[in-house]
Amino acid sequence: PYTIWNDAVTPAIVSDSDTNAVELGVKFRTDVDGYITGLRFYKGSANTGTHIGNLWTRSGTLLASVTFTNETASGWQTVSLPTPVAITANTTYVASYHTNVGRYSANVSYFATSGVDSGPLHALADGVDGS
Repeated sequence: PYTIWNDAVTPAIVSDSDTNAVELGVKFRTDVDGYITGLRFYKGSANTGTHIGNLWTRSGTLLASVTFTNETASGWQTVSLPTPVAITANTTYVASYHTNVGRYSANVSYFATSGVDSGPLHALADGVDGS
């Protein structure tokens, strides 16, 4: 399996002060056809409650949705999709998760000028294939 960020990567802000419900996501592409088998997000200890992971097309069609279970108090949270989702090379997708309590992890302006390349996956910079 591949991931954009390895387990050693941590965000600059582990628990944001925002307490609003929010859906947070990342645009990505892959160099090869394949399957998405799971989703992950970084969680600070203040980000409590149920978290829902989603996989979308760039245009907003929901491809998969799954509830995170067996979460730890903080760190990377990972969930397997009940059915792997086929994806196509050089096509933009969005992986996201929903939190009802805010307190999400973040790096302000992280994608403002560049993306992240972790071949074969690529998280896209702001403005690449839309905002």
